[in-house]
Amino acid sequence: MEAHNENDARLVVTFFVKTRLSKSNLLAGAPSSDPFESQYQLCGATFTNLLVSLASPIPLTLLSRVILAPGVFQTIFATSAVFPDPSKLRHQASVTTFEASHGIEAVFDLVYPSSPTLGPARRPVRLAVFDMDSTLINEEVIDELARSIGITAAVSAITSRAMNGEIEFAESLRQRLALLKGVKADVWEGLKASITIAAGASELIDELRGQGVITAVVSGGFAPMAEWLKEQLSLDHAYANHLLVSPPTTAYPYPHLSGELHPEHPIVVPEYKKSVLENLARENGIPMSETLAVGDGSNDLLMLGAASLGIAWRAKERVQREAPQRLNGESMTDLLYLLGLKKHRG
Repeated sequence: MEAHNENDARLVVTFFVKTRLSKSNLLAGAPSSDPFESQYQLCGATFTNLLVSLASPIPLTLLSRVILAPGVFQTIFATSAVFPDPSKLRHQASVTTFEASHGIEAVFDLVYPSSPTLGPARRPVRLAVFDMDSTLINEEVIDELARSIGITAAVSAITSRAMNGEIEFAESLRQRLALLKGVKADVWEGLKASITIAAGASELIDELRGQGVITAVVSGGFAPMAEWLKEQLSLDHAYANHLLVSPPTTAYPYPHLSGELHPEHPIVVPEYKKSVLENLARENGIPMSETLAVGDGSNDLLMLGAASLGIAWRAKERVQREAPQRLNGESMTDLLYLLGLKKHRG
């Protein structure tokens, strides 16, 4: 447990007006028709009163309100280091009702400024771990692979069962992989042309690396694509599932996927994703209070919960409900506002 002075905490609430967010992925509430300035004033006053009442008896003292960009603004409070997990605020019914009614998304964070020169909202992050599919890239690799060999329906049916909780992730992965038996081992090269890097991902990673942050991708997908993405984005680490490749046979006269996972490598299940985050932090002497995790699927929830700042990015509905924080932006550079790495409007 890291020690902090009793009164050195900052509760930082970053508001995103829904008219500038991805409309296809919002859970509730119509986008507000109010101008951004009106939303800024509303959140500055009404929402502040709501938070003060929810935090009681722990005091909140308003330090500042600032517009970061059109439709993005931030309120910063001084509070006690014993302030509870800020994700509990995000899940309060009164908060979600306010968000839906007023067309905003709010992201809550608890920050302990290490230096006055950093500013009250500068979040120290030294390790950032990301999911791959539908996070750093726009596609789900296994769906693209299934489409390329004409087994989309079969793979989608298994995926649907897994998402509904009918089968565990590891079992669903094994069943989908069995359908890939006989696929040419070099199939990944053709797939790369159909993969697109998510908007803002390159800029986000460049900024994090420029700040000295260790970056990693940990994916329930496949190692060839994770390693390719690592090279594309200059990430420090990549972790994913390893598939067995079989030599040519009579039935398949070319090197081909066996349809099985490599037994000498771990399966990337939710617990493994969480352990990657924790192990990288420990190995690099980084406290968990300086970690960021970002993902979109249910297999990311444990990792998101373990990180000091865990963000469900454009996530599945269940994940948005259960994750510590969520954001539905058009560009991953929106995450920089949460880290104090985008300057406010002057």
